[in-house]
This record gives sequence, structure tokens and C-alpha cells, in this order.
Amino acid sequence: MRAAIIDDRADDREILFRELDSVLREKGYRVDSIDLFESGEQFLNSFEQGKYDLLFFDIYMDGMNGIQAAAEVRRTDRSVRMVFVTTSNDFAAESYSLRADYYLLKPFVHDDIVKALDIINLEDYEMQRVVSLPDGSTCLLHDILYSEYYNHRIILYLKNNRKKKLRTSQANMEEILCANDSFVTCTKGIIINLEYVQRIDESTVYLMENYQVPVSRRRMAEIRKAHAAYMFRQMRM
Repeated sequence: MRAAIIDDRADDREILFRELDSVLREKGYRVDSIDLFESGEQFLNSFEQGKYDLLFFDIYMDGMNGIQAAAEVRRTDRSVRMVFVTTSNDFAAESYSLRADYYLLKPFVHDDIVKALDIINLEDYEMQRVVSLPDGSTCLLHDILYSEYYNHRIILYLKNNRKKKLRTSQANMEEILCANDSFVTCTKGIIINLEYVQRIDESTVYLMENYQVPVSRRRMAEIRKAHAAYMFRQMRM
């Protein structure tokens, strides 16, 4: 994720920087950069199409205001997400005409940033979500089909017939993966990614790339319910 904050108030820039960085990491996004600019002119001097994924413009700035700066961005970049940060909604109509994704009112707190990112359509970036593993490495969540615990090691079965091994406990792996609503433990030692479930029968979950994993009888109803809930969430996105 590449983001920029354009605000002429240093305190507001720093608060938004800290909260945005925290929320993005909480949600599992890779944070490549969050650049800070004190004016619209300074930002536009370095801006080019495709450079950023997400922009935060303070509307009330000395010199070029946020609406004017955003209008310049929209001349060349139609896909970047834009959030307007302000103390009032006086410019609401203008911001909507520029295809603003959200309107963030000051003073904001952590939960306001969470709400903003929940509302903004970050579907394109969902595939970039990463998880930090106990060995210090990271892995794209969407690369993981399932994990299996054996002999004090976890084997991660990844897309394109790849595998990754690391030494950790099943409990630790459950804490890491099952914090994401697409992962669920289907039997002792095995965690599946519901995203890649193709079908479920009386005792087996069939995943993409011809993987099959067993499901304990006592967990079958729970797995079916979790999969149905996951599919419902996807249809609503």
C-alpha cells in the first residue's frame, strides 16, 4: 500500500500518519510508504499517475486547498482512492464530484480510520494482505490454501504447488491465521482457507489444486456454517 497525506498542519499529519499506519498493519496490508506533504503544491510537484493507492487531502489549506489539489490528481489518475479530511462538510458536493471515497472529519481517532478503510473499496489491495510468521518471515494470506501441523512443525501449502515449513506450535498458528475470518480449523492440526474450498462432503474438504483434507465429524457442522458465512460475505462485497 502506497499512501500520501497532504495537510498543512504538522500535528494533524503526524496523528493521521500514526493511525493510518497502525490500522493498515492491523488489517494485514503491506505498507510500502506513507508520504507526508505540507501543501497541495508540494504534493503535486512530486505526483505522477499510479504512484499512490490512497490519498488523504486536508481541504482547508493555505494556498491550493485539498479540493483543488485533488482535481489536478483526477486529471491523470482516475483509480487512486481519495479521502478528504476537514473540520466541516462545506465542500461535500465538490468532493463527491471528484469521486471522493470518504469524508473524514477532524478531530479523528483510531476508530474513525478503521471505519474509513472499511468503507473504502480496497478490493484491489486485498490480495496484498500479508501475515507475519513466527520465523520472522511474511507470507501473502491469499497464497495459503491450508496449514498442517506435524512433528513440531507447520507446513503451509501454498498456491502453485509450493510449500513453506516452519517450526512452531499448532496453537500459535491458529492464533495467527484464524484471526482472519477466511481461516478455520477443520480438524486437529489442520487449518484451511475458506477462500479455496470447492466442496465439502461427509468427511472431506476439497480445495483447489486437488488438495483434500479430512474434517472431524464433530466439527463438520461448524465448518459448513463457517463456509456458508464466508460465501455470504463475499457476495455482499
